[in-house]
Amino acid sequence: MAPLHPPVLASSDAFRGAADRCHVPLWVPWPPPPGWVFSGLRLAGDDHSGTVASVIALSGPNPLPEADPRSMLELTGADLLLVAEQPGVGLGAHLAGLPGLDPGARIAETASHEVAHLRLVAAGHDTPLWNLEVPGECAAYVGEASGVWLSLLLWPVHAAAVLLEQFELIDARDPGLELDLPYGALSPRLG
Repeated sequence: MAPLHPPVLASSDAFRGAADRCHVPLWVPWPPPPGWVFSGLRLAGDDHSGTVASVIALSGPNPLPEADPRSMLELTGADLLLVAEQPGVGLGAHLAGLPGLDPGARIAETASHEVAHLRLVAAGHDTPLWNLEVPGECAAYVGEASGVWLSLLLWPVHAAAVLLEQFELIDARDPGLELDLPYGALSPRLG
């Protein structure tokens, strides 16, 4: 896996700095889901290859807290990580708790006999995503957008319901893009 930079608190300056050096998209849901805030970002890469992976974290209310039998107090919050990475980097797999560097073989096997589990718009293009079984309380959807892997990781599992609302991704690197984003505390999911 490419060297990971430390997690950074999300801010306008952090997004601008990351956009200046990223070779992969900085995916931002636009508009953000109601009540959700941007809760950090993390990059992977080095001076030789540049930034080859990015992860944007969002935190917000769990859209289906009643779907889980555990205490309501434990499930009031939810987290979403949007990962963009070049093939062979392994950041999305690492964050989801999967072995290996990328989900290529798993996606090829699933896509060969199943239709996409989820579709969203990324950079103006229809983007199919497939659900991957991952360990723990995470929901993982993976596909390809803008020539790189796109992974959406959500905690708890039922928080994936937020993806059923209007969910479009834009690239924060786009020239002239001025976003007024809500920011919050650093997500522990970036660690």
